[in-house]
Amino acid sequence: MHLKMKKTMILAAAALVLASCSSDELINSPDSADAPIAFSVEKKNITRATNLEELGHYNFGVWAYKKGTPGTQNVMNNYLVGYSDGNGKGYDNSGASTWKSTAGLDTDHTSPWFYENLGKNEYLNEDAAKGYVKTNNPYMSANQNQYLRYWDLAYTTTEFFAYAPYRATGVSFDYHSTILTVDKAAQVAGYDDASLLEFIYAGAEATNADLKDVTINFKHLGAQVNLRFYENVPGYRVQIIDVTDNGSGMQATPATKSGDTYAKSTYYTECGATIDYSSNINSPVATVNHTGASTTDQNLKFAIPAGTENGLSSFTAPVTGTVYNVIPEDIDNETTQTYATSPTVYYPVAQPADSQTGFTFHVSFKLIAQDNGEEIIVNDARVYVPAKDGDQFIAAWQPNTKYTYTFLITRNTTGSTDPAYPDVNSPSVPANSNLYPIVFDGATVEDYK
Repeated sequence: MHLKMKKTMILAAAALVLASCSSDELINSPDSADAPIAFSVEKKNITRATNLEELGHYNFGVWAYKKGTPGTQNVMNNYLVGYSDGNGKGYDNSGASTWKSTAGLDTDHTSPWFYENLGKNEYLNEDAAKGYVKTNNPYMSANQNQYLRYWDLAYTTTEFFAYAPYRATGVSFDYHSTILTVDKAAQVAGYDDASLLEFIYAGAEATNADLKDVTINFKHLGAQVNLRFYENVPGYRVQIIDVTDNGSGMQATPATKSGDTYAKSTYYTECGATIDYSSNINSPVATVNHTGASTTDQNLKFAIPAGTENGLSSFTAPVTGTVYNVIPEDIDNETTQTYATSPTVYYPVAQPADSQTGFTFHVSFKLIAQDNGEEIIVNDARVYVPAKDGDQFIAAWQPNTKYTYTFLITRNTTGSTDPAYPDVNSPSVPANSNLYPIVFDGATVEDYK
């Protein structure tokens, strides 16, 4: 008699949190000693664990094979494992005999994740308030029926090959080569919603006799891009603003640079991949493939930090009494430096390692004088971020890596106070500052007349 395999895998998924220690630094813009916006990139491996459902993933796919003296047998063939909190999020759990609102011990064989009765005909939920409905085809199992599986003690181990988000088509697995093949349509770039746009993968091997529920640790095939800001303009506070007609906020133009010449370029918005488990099932090797993949020359667009969220603070201007939400000032202690962040998170697909495409970032801001509240609008300050700096990837995004672009706004900027200046589609960065101080060039006294 065999204890039933947990119908779920309790997930310790890779979080979108900084965890590694490697970083790339470009203290100043590559364009001049007087940096328009001092710039740095933090590049961190995404390694700290969090639950998969907390990232908005309510499903994953899995192939499973039991191994031992009798040979090898398939246990699960692209099974859909679904999540339910019992209160509307995820899948209808009414057909699952092993569902429980929270995971218990490793050997209790109950979990909020389950796969029993999640087949095409068996999943009949029509109430959107309860989670996925049967018409949500991309989130429905490729199998006609999914039965509860059990640990087979005649076999020594069971291997699991997993990915998310679940796809009925576009992802395949070959056990002979132990390679998971991902179609380019399964990995696409997008904003904010990692649960639908970001492909993740994992592997695990369990000892059948342990009868323990399976924990799977996922890695990201794509990258993550974030923006943050602080300022060092003596006598002024700084508010990030939007000067574009369509309210598209801060933008980044794909571009290449040769000498002092900039040209618009393209970047990939989708990619295929192969995930190779042959060396180590717990640490598979991902190789991206851009054959036939789509590209675009469209700008990346990020919302400005606004309100009192995203690291902003309130500043009341003297004389006028106007209240502004401003970004943090530069401080002496780097360990306590705070930043304002864009609420937009971009999830790019991995770019080729030999990519030459960098990005010209466009940021506009308002200077507020701390003595009298005078406002000065600086339009379209620009800085170019190359694809690589030495042997370090910066804009040529690589898998399972988070890139945080940090902008220090200074008094030396390529932005302009001319209202006609903004051109957020230009890849070029002016070589010299366009923010000119008011200077008194000598003084004379005339005779009385």
